[in-house]
Amino acid sequence: MSDPGTVTRSGNWHWLGLLVVLCIAAWVQVTAIRETRLLNAGGPDAAAYVSYAYNLREFGVYSRTRTWDGRGNVPIPDSVSTPGYPLFLSAFLRDVPDQGFMDRVVVAQAALGTATALLSFLLCLRVCGPLAATVGGVLVAITPHLATISTNLLTEPLYTVLLVAWLLATVHAIRSRNPWTWAFSGALFGLACLVRPTLQPLLPIAALSLLAIPVLRARWREGLAAVLVACALLAPWLAYKHSHPAQPDLLRATLYHGSFPGFMFEDDPRTLGMAYRFDPEASRAMASNEGLLEVVGSRMRAQPLRYAGWYLVGKPIYFLAWDNSAGGTSDAFIYPATASPFRDRPAFRAMHAGMWILHWPLMLLAVATAVIAWLRPAALTGIGDLAALRFLATIALGAIALHMIGAPYPRYGIPFQPLLYVLALSGLMGLMRGAGSRGQT
Repeated sequence: MSDPGTVTRSGNWHWLGLLVVLCIAAWVQVTAIRETRLLNAGGPDAAAYVSYAYNLREFGVYSRTRTWDGRGNVPIPDSVSTPGYPLFLSAFLRDVPDQGFMDRVVVAQAALGTATALLSFLLCLRVCGPLAATVGGVLVAITPHLATISTNLLTEPLYTVLLVAWLLATVHAIRSRNPWTWAFSGALFGLACLVRPTLQPLLPIAALSLLAIPVLRARWREGLAAVLVACALLAPWLAYKHSHPAQPDLLRATLYHGSFPGFMFEDDPRTLGMAYRFDPEASRAMASNEGLLEVVGSRMRAQPLRYAGWYLVGKPIYFLAWDNSAGGTSDAFIYPATASPFRDRPAFRAMHAGMWILHWPLMLLAVATAVIAWLRPAALTGIGDLAALRFLATIALGAIALHMIGAPYPRYGIPFQPLLYVLALSGLMGLMRGAGSRGQT
């Protein structure tokens, strides 16, 4: 891993790498949005986000009630989904959600996908050096999942770019004692949580860590700036959510949906990804926290080893998986696609095949690097900033752990792929340097 002077000493090579990543990412993203045809571009989640955006714009009401097609009445406020992505969509509405609206959104999301590759390059440059940064940026640019998400009206494109931007800002802040740098990191974290609340539990953990861990107590002012800014951004939404309880409760839903081993009800392949629709106890499990504990708890007591294997092994595998079969489709698509350059163009098929081969080696190397960074950092030869590496490792392992509790659908792992690539390359560079050092002795 490089020290802060590595980038300076590398001359202009990193600018060449940045240009390569920019060109490849823009080409892949633009081609993906132009040539992908989805069987159901709207989908239930997408329709809900569009309804939120439309109702906010037309009625000033945050509601998923479908009113833009003339079938709904006056919308009733709710708080089922966080407001970040609907607010993003509302910027592209002109009148009603039509094809023009869809086109404007996917073009913007292609730009976000290109920005994700550039930010991933910069993050990798910060911790691994210019060569690894170019490799990492290209990996992000050509990953089919990170291109196909731009074609859907879902949170993934916006959440991914905000997540990588937050990681980059925080790695920079770790080397700084400027509270404003930490405040900017906190702002990006708050915005990411407003798009998808996955990492929101880290906020109270961070606040407690500032008090409990001596190393962090020494920098409590900087850390407090980040926490306060993030809380300030989240506070209005949390207050609104408290005054409009969500029905259904998404936390209860994700705990329940993730409780089925293999995402199937009674091992029936026909229920894959939709096990809850076939469960006769679904109503009781979703009605209350007590009902959820009774239903899931009784099944765990009846088959303790099976559920232990599902939660400890099966869920991480699904979260890191290539195939989105648990989401009701297959391969790298969230919604079924009738046409895609990753099927129709030779160059894109080659990218698809290459990333499919590399997927599990990269995922396993990333997880191993994250664990080694905490347990045996000396094994990663040449680490220049152990604090930054451990921060990235903590976020990766924390994301896996959080999804082991909830529903680890493979699509939820897509935004974390750039982070996992950076960790994998950090581990690979450490191993290569270690091998080189032993060869010289």
